[in-house]
Amino acid sequence: MKNGNLETFLDTGWYTEAELYYQGNVYWFEGDTDFETGISDFYVDRWRAECEDGKLYREYRDAEGCLVGYRRVYEEQGADMDLLKKHFLVAPIFDGKSFWQVEKELIWVEPGKPIAKK
Repeated sequence: MKNGNLETFLDTGWYTEAELYYQGNVYWFEGDTDFETGISDFYVDRWRAECEDGKLYREYRDAEGCLVGYRRVYEEQGADMDLLKKHFLVAPIFDGKSFWQVEKELIWVEPGKPIAKK
């Protein structure tokens, strides 16, 4: 993983609001837990972006301000966080590849100024 610590991402980043860049797309990771039921929901959304400096990404927005190419690429619910993490790490969400298959190419990024289409 570039621009970030793999151990930190695997410890907390995979489930909190984190963004990774891979081959022209930002992958947004987020999870939450309903403490009354003990059920966690984890998902990954993806949209088109540029990342020239390896730190900040610039997302594409259409004329209405919507993210270009936005879609949910992964979602899972369950009570066992270790199992959710294990499933996520092998799911083919990065253009048909798993986290482990692309880990060295992933860039941990922060948002920059959007690119608006006219």
